[in-house]
Amino acid sequence: MNVDSVIIGAGVSGLVAAHRLKKMGRDLLLVESGDRVGGVIQSREVEGFLIERGPNSLRGSHEFLDLVEELNLTGELITADPRAPAYVYAGGELHGVPMSPLALVRTKLISNAAKLRLLREPFVKARRGGGEESVASFVRRRLGDEILERLIEPFLSGVYAGDPEELSLQACFPKLAEFEAEAGGILRGALRAAKQSRKEAARPKRSLRPYRLCSFRHGLSALPEALARSLGDNLLTRARIIDINSSGRFEIKIEHLGEIKTITSSTLVVSTPAYVAAHLLGAFAPEIAALVAEIPYVSIASVPLAYRAEQAPRKLDGFGFLAPRAERLRTLGSIWNSSLFAGRAPEGWVCLTNFVGGATDVEAVKLGDGELIRIVHGDLSKVLGVSGEPRRLPITRYERAIPQYTMGHAARVERIESMLRDIPGLWIAGNYMRGISLGDCIKHAERVAVEIDRAIR
Repeated sequence: MNVDSVIIGAGVSGLVAAHRLKKMGRDLLLVESGDRVGGVIQSREVEGFLIERGPNSLRGSHEFLDLVEELNLTGELITADPRAPAYVYAGGELHGVPMSPLALVRTKLISNAAKLRLLREPFVKARRGGGEESVASFVRRRLGDEILERLIEPFLSGVYAGDPEELSLQACFPKLAEFEAEAGGILRGALRAAKQSRKEAARPKRSLRPYRLCSFRHGLSALPEALARSLGDNLLTRARIIDINSSGRFEIKIEHLGEIKTITSSTLVVSTPAYVAAHLLGAFAPEIAALVAEIPYVSIASVPLAYRAEQAPRKLDGFGFLAPRAERLRTLGSIWNSSLFAGRAPEGWVCLTNFVGGATDVEAVKLGDGELIRIVHGDLSKVLGVSGEPRRLPITRYERAIPQYTMGHAARVERIESMLRDIPGLWIAGNYMRGISLGDCIKHAERVAVEIDRAIR
């Protein structure tokens, strides 16, 4: 069998790249070892509750919304109220994350001393000498310890489940590093970037504010399932990669339903998690494989709990909350699913998805269900005042949940991309390179597809 492109891995990156290539008229085959598509995206209905066993929502972007329209999913798209606040639990109470200068002045999340420290940021000397720096070091220098503890650390727990002392500024927040290097600071850099953007940007097709957080009526799985339908026979599940040979064209030997097949193609996309990609690349790109294998992951347990409305005296009116480590909760954060999107819980119930583990609590994922529920329920009792027994819902554990952009990551990615240029026809797509969100994956996969089409032409 001869095709233009073989894509290995039917997570969102592989699905989007395959969908776009098919739209471009390319002959392709997307190969998935499992019996379902979507990777960690997995929506499940349990006794009237709709739970997400992976990501719970995604931010609207032009690429995502264009995809929704192409797949005829507009009628299924649902959005959270863009005014719904996110909270940080600090000092024994919940504080709304300040989203405007006025809110920052009024908030009790940070002290007046920390607010005055923020005003000094434009006058803090820029770091000289270049080189990589941790997120914690950068924030301490420019914004102070309290901003790190009360705002940045909880945010990083929510996105990466990571440790700011270990995460790389240049990899996680390259714009902030650029602002300091080119403009001398965060505020100056942001003002300069905004001015430049007003000069250069074309009028956007739509305002993205209403699409701050998105999902679908029956869960995020609607997206990979629609992409799979668009591919039809170009998608092969339950297919195991046996061997890859890259002499001239790519020869991929697979086992499917007990039969061995060999597919040849001029291009190959590896869109699996890093640890799987390292194994696949080992035979014909060992140096790239070794670099990819270095990328660490953290483990996470997703613990959804439901309560009757009267068990939760506090009104759940926002996205959820995050907790700094100094508050000594083991729950990293809680997403209030039934408040964000309709249809997540039966009438009279609330459903919350809670996360335990991450870089600072590596043993949590090994705990039994009963212990995880006890921990989370105890934390929710402290933060939200919930009482009585929670209704148990299926717990999901990921031993390798989120790739970590630790110190050295930016240089590692540059080396990987440089080596890829020396192997014509080979691409890597995944959340372990330059962006871990679903939106990042969609954007990168679209770009990979354009590059492949150009290479084939």
